[in-house]
Amino acid sequence: NILQLHVNTASPNGYISGLTALYRRLAEKLKAQQPLTLAEQNFVGYDAVQLLPIEPTVEYLGQHDVGHGFFSLRDDDMAEMDPETEEIDREAGDVQVALNKPDTQNWGYDIVIFGSSATNPAVLETLRPDELVEFIATLHNFPTGPIQVIFDIVYGHADNQAIELLNGRFMKGPNMYGQDINHQNPTVRAILLEMQRRKNDTGVDGIRVDGAQDFKFFNPLSGEVEYDDNYLSDMAEVLQQIGDGKRRLFSIFEDGRPWPAENWEEVSTYRDIVEFKPDAFQWGPLIFAHNTPSLKQFWDRKWRRVTEQMYTGECWITGCGNHDTLRRGTQVDPSLDINWNLGNSLPQVLNNAYDNPAINLMTYGFSPGLPMDFINCTMHAPWAFLRNTDDRYGVKVVTEEAVGFLDWQIIPETYDWPDLFPRLKAMGFTKLRELRQFMQGLYDAIEETDYDLDEVAHLCQTLLTHAAETIPEEIKQRKSAQTLGPLNAADKSEILSQLDVATLKTLAKNFMEDAHDMCNVWLQQEVLDSDRVAFNLALRQFRHSHPWLRQNLSPLDRFNRIHTEQQTVFYGLRTAPAEAGTAMQVAMVTHMGGDPLTVTLGDWLQLEEDGSWRVALCSPGVALASSGDALKAFELTDSQAVLLERVVAA
Repeated sequence: NILQLHVNTASPNGYISGLTALYRRLAEKLKAQQPLTLAEQNFVGYDAVQLLPIEPTVEYLGQHDVGHGFFSLRDDDMAEMDPETEEIDREAGDVQVALNKPDTQNWGYDIVIFGSSATNPAVLETLRPDELVEFIATLHNFPTGPIQVIFDIVYGHADNQAIELLNGRFMKGPNMYGQDINHQNPTVRAILLEMQRRKNDTGVDGIRVDGAQDFKFFNPLSGEVEYDDNYLSDMAEVLQQIGDGKRRLFSIFEDGRPWPAENWEEVSTYRDIVEFKPDAFQWGPLIFAHNTPSLKQFWDRKWRRVTEQMYTGECWITGCGNHDTLRRGTQVDPSLDINWNLGNSLPQVLNNAYDNPAINLMTYGFSPGLPMDFINCTMHAPWAFLRNTDDRYGVKVVTEEAVGFLDWQIIPETYDWPDLFPRLKAMGFTKLRELRQFMQGLYDAIEETDYDLDEVAHLCQTLLTHAAETIPEEIKQRKSAQTLGPLNAADKSEILSQLDVATLKTLAKNFMEDAHDMCNVWLQQEVLDSDRVAFNLALRQFRHSHPWLRQNLSPLDRFNRIHTEQQTVFYGLRTAPAEAGTAMQVAMVTHMGGDPLTVTLGDWLQLEEDGSWRVALCSPGVALASSGDALKAFELTDSQAVLLERVVAA
């Protein structure tokens, strides 16, 4: 199994060094048999850790204290430039260099390709690349067994900032993320593979290739746009060499082709790479970007894909929560049919949708494949598309993130906490309800103006400072007027009367930086549910003790559902294959949504009534004895689950 981490928000100090210190502390506690805190328990029981991308990302290109853009020359430097060679004249001798720590914040995927063999200095406390090697060495020497490290590498696209940094041959043209990379150019291809080799040689154990469906090219022989499977295969074959040792790393591919074509979710097989590279892993349909388990009957609608996971998913990464899906959950329209069994507020619903006992038990206790968790899900911490690095599109990006972030992850008590959201409060945004409505209105204004910031600022000034009777009728008819207009009240915050383009850009940067701080998982360590944490850890331990579960279900195994308008329940029976060397059976039942249901699992699966079945795990809130009478019939409510096991007599 895999634990997915975003360094800056998973680390206690925001750097790789903080993760190293954390795992060293865990190691010492485990060796001394000392108890772990609830937060610490969420970091153990994993075979591997996958870091969200740690390559250098885009940078803030707005005006800053040393100029504008990536770097700048001082006036006296220009005076010393040789006009023929365009080099700076200098005398031989010592040179002093001032190295500043960057304050760049990014979720990791806004990369520029340039320098991708290096580690982003924003994740290095001391700016020493050795921090990464120390982290890997710490995990490799963990006392309960080596924890492997996986790099998430992004070579399928580049942000538009790459245009200013790279030779034009690196790019093929624009796409929805910025620029397509020209993998077909032999020199570009060689450079990309060489950068990957250098990252491999840090001692990492595996790679996860982001957006493998983006690696495409036009084939003049076929006249079609085709997938560059040869290059993807080459990525998986890049050898690691450390000293005299060589090895090929294991590889994971995120590939949902034909994404983003219409209806891709129904058409994609999620098997295009593992079919020609069977020792690789591919993200499966349950963990791919677009799942919304906060909605009623989601898992009933997902039944076909769940069945595929059971019978063909042994080469899939599986689970429910990751950096993409949790963010996707915040984009759900709250007016849709929400499953309010998951909580009394949107944040509770979101947390229990992506850290769900029934889904977790099915994933770890029954399903084939390789389970993966995201630490922000298990810690019930907020998450978003984080970037304080965009002067040009920053306001647009923030409005796309802020509405869902504030609705789905922040409650008034959280916003009012003195140490949280300090930058926004310093600007004057002290009321969560007002901020939510303003962000929605700002989003509407951007949509109406096609992101003309001057026009957006004019709309804000008109709707938030002018008397209603003086506002032109054309503006009154806009959607933004319906959201921004009501904020123009006597008790409005002063900042709403001061909105120009510069202020909107400052707002965008401040929101992202406050949200980034809010997403640090260690803010949640005092409010974790001990039963939930213990249950999740027990599931991981059960998976380790039953490695045969990774294989596909056999034709003799069972996986069924009960689905009505009132509830959805999954249940099944698995028998360990002969080569597993253990005569073991497991049976599970998971309530995937809806009203309570009385479960008669013995009848549904024709289980033996000889007392050989026992309760292996129950989700929190389920008290079930292993006696025959108790197992005959018991009630489960939404998100509850039971896992039984039986040792088959020889």
